[in-house]
This record gives sequence, C-alpha cells and structure tokens, in this order.
Amino acid sequence: MKTIAFAEKINKTFLYLAVFLIPIFFLPFAQDYLEYPKQILLLVLVTVSLGAWFSKQILQKKIIIRKIGLIHYATLALLASFLLSAIFSLWRKASFFGFPLDITDSFISFVVFAFLALLIANSFQEEKDLSFLIMLLIGSGALASAFGIFQLYRIFLFPARNLQNISFNTIGAFGSIAVLSALLLPISLFYFFKTSGPRKTIIGVSALILLLSIIVVNFKTAWNILILIVLILSVFGARDVKGKAGVGWTVVTMGLLTISLFFLFFPLRFPIFPIIPTEVSPSFSSGVDILKGVFSDGVKNIFLGTGPSTFIFDYSKFRSPLLNQSIFWGNRFYRGDSVLFDWIITKGILGGMAIIFLMAGILYTLIKSFLKNGQQKNNFFVKNALFASMIGMILLGPFYAFNFVLWFVFWVFLGIFLACEEIKKNTEIRLEQFSAKTTGITLVFLVIFFSGISLFFFQGKRYIADVNYLEGIRFSHINDLDRAISKIEKKAIGLAPDIDVYWRDLGQMYLAKADYISRDKNLSPQERADLAQSAIKNGMEAVNKAVNIAPANVANWNIQGFFFRNLIGIEKAGELALASYRRAISLEPASPFAYGEMGRVYILIAQDFSKKQMPKEQDESLSFAVSALNRAIELKTDYAPAHYLLAVVYDQQKNIDGAIKQLETTKINAQNDSGVAFQLGLLYWRKNEVKKAHEEFKRATELNPSFSNALYMLGLSYDSTGQAQEAIKQFEKIAQLNPENEQIIKILENLYGGLPALHGVVVTQPPIEEVPLEFQKNTL
Repeated sequence: MKTIAFAEKINKTFLYLAVFLIPIFFLPFAQDYLEYPKQILLLVLVTVSLGAWFSKQILQKKIIIRKIGLIHYATLALLASFLLSAIFSLWRKASFFGFPLDITDSFISFVVFAFLALLIANSFQEEKDLSFLIMLLIGSGALASAFGIFQLYRIFLFPARNLQNISFNTIGAFGSIAVLSALLLPISLFYFFKTSGPRKTIIGVSALILLLSIIVVNFKTAWNILILIVLILSVFGARDVKGKAGVGWTVVTMGLLTISLFFLFFPLRFPIFPIIPTEVSPSFSSGVDILKGVFSDGVKNIFLGTGPSTFIFDYSKFRSPLLNQSIFWGNRFYRGDSVLFDWIITKGILGGMAIIFLMAGILYTLIKSFLKNGQQKNNFFVKNALFASMIGMILLGPFYAFNFVLWFVFWVFLGIFLACEEIKKNTEIRLEQFSAKTTGITLVFLVIFFSGISLFFFQGKRYIADVNYLEGIRFSHINDLDRAISKIEKKAIGLAPDIDVYWRDLGQMYLAKADYISRDKNLSPQERADLAQSAIKNGMEAVNKAVNIAPANVANWNIQGFFFRNLIGIEKAGELALASYRRAISLEPASPFAYGEMGRVYILIAQDFSKKQMPKEQDESLSFAVSALNRAIELKTDYAPAHYLLAVVYDQQKNIDGAIKQLETTKINAQNDSGVAFQLGLLYWRKNEVKKAHEEFKRATELNPSFSNALYMLGLSYDSTGQAQEAIKQFEKIAQLNPENEQIIKILENLYGGLPALHGVVVTQPPIEEVPLEFQKNTL
C-alpha cells in the first residue's frame, strides 16, 4: 500500500509542478527561450507522471480509465489527422518536433498535451485536489502577469542583458498575457468567494494582478473574451455562490463588466501606463489569401495542408503584395491570427474537421453537464468555476492564435473538466499475472514511457545544440570567426545536423573567413589562395546542406544566392546565384527582395564582363538588371535598394543624369541611409556640382559619424572651397578611425603645410575599403 501511495504522490506532484511551472518557466540560453524550454519541461513532467500513474495501476492489478466517449474520440481524431499531416509535411522533422519552426504547432507538443489532459482526468477525483490544481494555475498566471508588468515598467528582475527589455515576459506576446488573465480572472473570483483564510488572500491578490495586467495591456481581444465570460457567469455561474457572497459576487461581476465595456469602447491609455510592444500578426484577409493559395497548390494540401509548423512557408508563398506597402512587409510569421484558420491551412480539411469536432464535442459536453448539475453533486463547484472560461476559450479559437501557454491551459482545463464528470461506468482492465493481455498492455506502456524518455534526450540534445549555436553567433559578432565556426560546426551541428539555420549561418561564416584570409598580409599568396579556397568549399557545402534540409524555406535560397554572388568572377558563380534567387522568388513571389538581389547579381556580372572587355555581354547583363530591379519596384514602389541599384546601372551605362535622378528618388524613400547620401554626393562631385555634393557628404557623416569614405569626401569638399581647417578636422577623424592609413597621413601633412589635400597623392582606390549599406551582408 505504501508503494501505491508513493506512486500516486509522484503522479500528482509532477502534474502540480507542470501546472505551476509551465506559465512561468524559461531558459535564456538559446534562440527560443520560452516555448522550447517549456516543451521539454512539460515532456519530462508528463512522462514521469505517466510512469508513476501506470505503476500505480500495475500495483493495483487493474487499469481504470475515465472515458467520456465523444471527447476521447475527438482527441484521437485530432491526433490522427495531425500525424497524417506531419508525415506528408513540407518539412517532416520540423512538423514532428517543432524546432526550428513553431514549437507549439508540432506533433510532439500535442501528444504531450493530450497525455497531460488524460493524466489530470485520471489522477484527480477529489474536489480539494482539483481546486488546488486550479489555484496553482491562477497563482502561476498571476506571477507571469506581474513579471510582465514589471518588465513593461523597466523593473528588471534578472541581470541577463537579453532579458532586460520590455518585450520579454514568460508567456509570449503581451496580448497573450492579457488573454490568459481574462481566462483566469473569473475563475479566481469564483474561488475568492468560496475560500477563506490565507487562501482567500492569495486568490484575492492574484485576481487583482490579473485584472491589472488586462488594464495595463489593454488588448481588445482580451476585453471581448472577458465580457463574454462575465456575461455567461452572470446568467449561469452564480448557482453555487449564495447569501452574502452571492450579493458580493453580483456586485463584482457587474463592476467587472462595466470596466470591460469602458475599456473596450474607450481604449484610453493613461500617462501612467507603459508603452506596450506592438503585437503584429497577419490579418483575416491575409489568412483567406493564404488558405486559397495553399488549397490551389495541390490535392494533398486540401486534405492534409502543408504540415504542422509550416505556416511561415505558406505566408511567404501566398501573402498579398499589398502588404509591401506596410512597414511589416519584410516580416515572416510563424502563425496567423486564428487557431481555426491556421489549423486548416497547415493541416487541411481533415485537420480542420478534427479541431472543430473536438471543440464542438467539448462545448456540447460542457453544456450538457452544466444542465445536469442539479442532479450531480460530484465536483459541482469546480465545474461551475471552469464552465464560462472553457466556453470563452473555445469561442476565442477562430479569432486568436494560441501560443504554447494558451494551448497548455486549454488542455489543463479539459483534463480538469473530464476529472469532474460523473461516469456511469469507467473502463476497467484487470491485470492478471502472466496473462497475454497484461503483457501486451505493459509492453504498450513501456513503449510509450521509453518513447517519452527518448524524446526528452533527443529534444534536450537539440536544445544544447542551440545553446552552442547562439554562443557561436555571439563569437561571430566580435569577429572571432574560428571560435564561432567551431561552436556551430562541432557542437551545434554535431548534436543537431538537421537544423537548416545552423548550416546556412555556417556557410556565411566560412565566406567571411575566406574574405579575412584573402586580406591577411601575414600569409604568402599561395597560403592565402589555398586557405581561402578551402573556406569557400566548406561554406559552399554548408549552404547547399541548408537548402537540402529545408528546400521550402526561402531564407535558405536567399543565403545561397548571397553566398554565390560574393564569388562572382569564379566560373558559374553568377548562374548559381541567379538560380538560387529564382528559387527564392518561387517561394516568396510577393517580396521585392530576391528581385532586387537578382539585379545586384546582374550588375556584378556586368562588372566582371567589363573587366574581361566583353561590352555586348556587359550591356545585356545591365538590361537584365534593369528588368529585375523594375520588378522589385513594381512590388514595392518605395524599395530603396532597388532604386539605388538602378542608379548604379545608369552610372555604368554612362548615364550620370539618370543615375542622379534615380538616387534623388531613392533619397526620398531612404532619408536615413548614409550609403545613399554618400553615393549621391559622389555623383554630384563627378558632375562638378560641389555644393550639392558637400551637402550629401555632410548628411552622410551626420547619419554615420564613423563613415570614413564620407568623411574623406567631405574633407575634400572643404579643401576645394578653401576651408582648410574644416578639412583638417575631417581627415583627423579619419586618422583616428584608420591610424595606419598612409594616404590619410600624407593628406594631413599637405593640409598642415598649407598645400592642397591631394598634392602628390595618387588616388587609385577609395582611401578606406568600405561597403555601402545596401551592399552589406543580408541575413534572413
């Protein structure tokens, strides 16, 4: 008996831990410090709880399962459709495991959620246990909300720099915090009126924090859902709150309804309210466009969708070009703004029917159970507390996208509700010693249990890989390329070789290393050539690996195109770059980016033909560049890089007036771009419009005070107008930035001696090797 009691204690304790920890848990060591750690933690807690629960059943020599047919069948249908969609996904492994795409919308996450609900339903029967479970959830939600409020007011509780920003919280978007608070607040009020002593105080404080978070965030969807829940409670929810408490309950709910309606119709932000980070998601019309596109892309997509976690691919491929006129044109979204729409897009009609079946089954069972409460006494109060919030959460699905915590709360609610239901007859399987049935059931359980353990080690290994990847990225930011490459190649890829982002970033690092080697004067020419060639070869293998792992990811093709366009001059590099960008266009046809990069590639190819004295091929390449860049501008009229590159084309075609006109247009759309200002200044300088050139060089240095080439030209413009002291100031700034530059030293000597800046100076190249902003490395 003691062993049974111990197993039961472990079973319940780990479920308690899951309910309390998941909303507040995070680990700040990898790219995803919220949902990925939460998934791994929940996997561990549910697996251990499942092992303890089954051990208890074995010791009792019988398995008892609470079965509510409609919901059980709906859950099985959901998981079956999920599995089929994952098998035929655009990226099967990401659909099963989530990372590096959407952790929440993965097969593993939903299997764990389903087992969580099953365990709660079969582990708790006493009202006190269920009430404690709910109060843990309320407390955790309140702690998460309080932490989010502290962050918004810049009261940072953690020393890590990456956590000291107002956007960080333990739930996700601040809209999700408000929605979670709106779901938990009515339940907390229910418990406030039914408890006493220290628990009443804790619940009361939690309720105040939840209300405060809704007010501070002031998210319309949260107010809508709160109004709906309060209305349901006002009509049905007070049957278990009577006497003086009943009067108080009525006053509080009416007050809550009044506050909700006020902020819904008058969304005021008082001076004491903090700035809320913008929550951006695709609109309903965007969801419709994406759904139409996915369904038009093949019969498989109609029935099974593109696969769990693949919404980002669908958004890239089927979003409307009209979004290019917004500031979010370059964003890619992992999920839309509706659970239902996202489900149909990624899991097809079968998945859509399954989620509707589950939601409808829960709604039907909820209402049916509630209407029978007069004859049922078991856990009557707990069901009343959950009733309105569960209905609200189901009705929220078509209008809001759930993140990991919201889905977690949904399945916790479902598990508690199933635990409350009175079952006429449980499913009972007696385990006889050495019987085939007992052996079969034990084997099935062992497979499930050890699968959970294996998944933990598998996901844990991938998490450690991601920690090393992030460390590698930090090394690359300080130009420690050897350590960066080592971290990513040996540690990150060594542990998780199937993650595309690791390979594509490794390819870029090898490209940067090749550039560094080619400029290393400490090496002999032959050593430079050999080492650079080796780095290029390794980088090429890395970017090719990325596109092979995830060919549906447009980012991989963009990076492959970027890699090869940096090698133009080497045989076939130009064709490979263009082929990569054409593939990127097929995956993201509404984006101007790949068209702009194709124009850039054609310009570089034309420059290569110019060096080889092939004028016909040069002119042809420039014509192709114009076509590609005009297409980019058609998609986004204010796309500054395309306008800038058109100016480059006109300049190479000896049309300096056309180039100036194009850059003047670019300037309107890129007023804060120092590179555009510098290049426009150069064109004015070449046309001998010194005053205009001077203004542009000055503007470039104001935008970027360490822009050495702009400082150089500004100094020359001062010198040309006889302002020697101003010229000296500019060249002294350059000397501080580039102390070993002999040309700058010579110019300063001239100016100090009263000579023209370029007296005796032969200028064969820009004094400081720099890349204009438009030509800097693009990362996606």
